[in-house]
Amino acid sequence: MKLKKRAVASVALPAVIMLFLGIGFRGDDDIYQKIGRNMDLFGQVYKEIALNYVDDIDADKFMEAGIEGMLGTLDPYTTFIDEDSRDQIDLITTGKYGGIGVTVGVRDSQFVITEIMNGYEAQKRGLRIGDVIVSIDDKDLNNEKIDRMRGLVRGPVGSSVKLTVQRDGETLDFMLTRQEIILKNVSYYGYLEPKDRGIAYIRLDRFTTISESEVENAIKTLKSEGDLKALVLDLRDNGGGLLDAAIGILNKIVPKNSLLVITKGKRADSEKKYFSDENPMIGPEVPVAVLINERTASASEIVAGAVQDLDRGIIVGTKSFGKGLVQQIRDLDKKAQLKITGSRYFTPSGRWIQEKNYFKENKYGVFIEKDKYSQSDFRTLGGRTVKALGGITPDVEISVQAESDIHSALMSKDMFFKFASNYISLNPGSGPVAPDDRLFEDFKAFIAQNGFSYDSRIEKKLNELKELATSRNYGNDFENSLRKIETQVETGEAEELNSAKEEILLSIFNEINKLQENEAEQIQATFPYDKQLQRALEVLGNTPEYNGILGK
Repeated sequence: MKLKKRAVASVALPAVIMLFLGIGFRGDDDIYQKIGRNMDLFGQVYKEIALNYVDDIDADKFMEAGIEGMLGTLDPYTTFIDEDSRDQIDLITTGKYGGIGVTVGVRDSQFVITEIMNGYEAQKRGLRIGDVIVSIDDKDLNNEKIDRMRGLVRGPVGSSVKLTVQRDGETLDFMLTRQEIILKNVSYYGYLEPKDRGIAYIRLDRFTTISESEVENAIKTLKSEGDLKALVLDLRDNGGGLLDAAIGILNKIVPKNSLLVITKGKRADSEKKYFSDENPMIGPEVPVAVLINERTASASEIVAGAVQDLDRGIIVGTKSFGKGLVQQIRDLDKKAQLKITGSRYFTPSGRWIQEKNYFKENKYGVFIEKDKYSQSDFRTLGGRTVKALGGITPDVEISVQAESDIHSALMSKDMFFKFASNYISLNPGSGPVAPDDRLFEDFKAFIAQNGFSYDSRIEKKLNELKELATSRNYGNDFENSLRKIETQVETGEAEELNSAKEEILLSIFNEINKLQENEAEQIQATFPYDKQLQRALEVLGNTPEYNGILGK
């Protein structure tokens, strides 16, 4: 990263900065008088409750609740960070944390290990995918939230943690030593088949301090291994990270001296413009497609927004998340920090892409200027119209099937993993599977044999209506009508499984491959069935269409 005096800030979570005094606000005297008066009032309320309330109060938790209450009147990203949450800062800014090398998810209301990372403690000690975590350091996990549970697994490097798991009806204890876990930012790169097309693919999962170097190394390797004629940059499910990382990566693909992003804070002199200051590794003659979806956020949107506004490439997928705010971390004391929204960012055309309107949704009225950022359409460098607010709208919109109720139910009951485990035990060494009709029929037979039951939303509402009708004595005619509807609902539910076939097959496919393939092989296996990727490849391979989308 060669930008001179580049601000160390993040769109998701930034590096720590110093809190300088003497910031100039409009009406300084008035605001400081209000701060002083309100601090006195807050202190008096806190002291009275802590000392005189009828029941004993945990003074620390009471203060934290007060802080959370105040911050809850602001945007969703301004939060209080206590000592137990600091590992999240390290994870998102550096991609490192102290842990044992597992990914945990909620399956059938239980905490289940869904991934084991190669080379780390969990793998070495014999933990397996599918193990159900029942306690951590003998602490029962009933009623724990997933974020809290993950915090119990993580901790200082070198410290010990005891996991008690259930596996095949047996309870097992594991004593593990936490290691420094280093997450890759680029989870995959390579040429897509057929390789003679020269279309390279890079999947970037997060923006940390080493993201730029990983992308740079990927591009260097790709150029050394073949003739790089086009690039797909996959930012789907990338929730963002450091602003500097986004700027550094844009430097690799956009022309030198291009405006990349603008940040603006409260003060009139706070505006900063970030420009590319390098000759790109991939020149403008190489077409680019950026893949985004509804979980593409923050720094990812800065990259996608710049590529779109500069007409450097096409954006393919579904509309992004819409986070147009920049946070900074300020130390409060040795144990606590404040993640505070200090500025907004704007794409090169001047768009603010914030989706959640926290100005108008706020019921406490703490914001003075509610209509400060009413925006209209903007223009790209080449004159195309692009929209403000609500995330980045793709140039080529390819929707994917939304998660159905029955898919959610199958996932929550852990049926995909159970079927995958059973399938592999019956077909050892079978290698990658094809998501075809035979696999789907096998799955339907499996869930029937294992007693899978599912109440759709309409069935739940129907049950509520039946209870209400009984309590109100609506009579036999009404009950008979409900029975007819119930029969129709049961018929419809039987068809739901078939209607969600494509979505269900892909989950089965991914779960089977996860159990027998490495990460790169798992990603590669999805390419033929990835509609958004395949559409991007079509456009990249059709120069007139690509140029037409960009208005050339």
